[in-house]
Amino acid sequence: MKVLWVALVVALLAGCQADMEGELGSEEPLPPEQPRGQDSQPWEQVLGRLWDYLRWVQTLSDQVQEELLNTQVIQELTVLMEETMKEVKAYREELEGQLAPMAQETQARVSKELQAAQARLGSDMEDLRNRLAQYRSEVQAMLGQSTEELRARMASHLRKLRKRLLRDADDLKKRLAVYQAGASEGAERSVSAIRERLRPLVEQGQSRAATLSTQAAQPLLDRAEAWRQKLHGRLEEVGVRAQDRLDKMRQQLEEVRAKVEEQGSQIRLQAEAFQARLRSWFEPLVGDMQRQWAGLVEKVQLALHLSPTSPPSENH
Repeated sequence: MKVLWVALVVALLAGCQADMEGELGSEEPLPPEQPRGQDSQPWEQVLGRLWDYLRWVQTLSDQVQEELLNTQVIQELTVLMEETMKEVKAYREELEGQLAPMAQETQARVSKELQAAQARLGSDMEDLRNRLAQYRSEVQAMLGQSTEELRARMASHLRKLRKRLLRDADDLKKRLAVYQAGASEGAERSVSAIRERLRPLVEQGQSRAATLSTQAAQPLLDRAEAWRQKLHGRLEEVGVRAQDRLDKMRQQLEEVRAKVEEQGSQIRLQAEAFQARLRSWFEPLVGDMQRQWAGLVEKVQLALHLSPTSPPSENH
């Protein structure tokens, strides 16, 4: 039973957090990166990759951020998210079918509360996706204007959403731990009561119960391992496709930068040529005007020197 609960924790949390793999965008610094060792859970690694991706997007220009938030990328990641969630749901339903020996009331309560915790995580991730879509629309509407206020507001929303996601994931883990402990405690109390009342039959049934338990648990463990490997392969596929998309974006960015530099050099050369052409046009004209002006001044001065200083006197 302990192995079953551990498998259920990994499957639900990995599926919930895989929904976040395609979300992006923020300018203000995100919370500091948390260390992730080899012993961390798959869902924790997926969540870490998401925030690493958002930190990388912060370093890009507005144009590249807009390309990363285009509708096609969001749709592709949404399809992968929905496929992963369907597999997790099927796995959870199969495990719940294996929990039939548990009391029906307890089983219904556990299933209901787990679904509620999973729904809160899904709602938080949907809110994150809607925030990113709204950010993309507002950036398009404010093209050519200052977007510092918008990006600062978006960074604040992302910090709050990250806290909510981590809080809900932690709440789900705590609930699973409580249910596991409660189930173990209830089973121990039931076994103690039965042992006190039917002590003569306990020793006789122990060997048979151990054999049946091993035979019943082995198929479940095999299926859990198969599902774990399948989910692990799905997460690796998502990571590879996201890495390919990032490499393509980096290549496009390098091409755009090279084109901008080339166009800048051409414009600079054209400006210098145009400046030289203007100089060749106007320098002869200015020199000619200066010579004409100097000649005019010289003529005026000469005319002033030749004019009589007094009128001629009359002879009597």
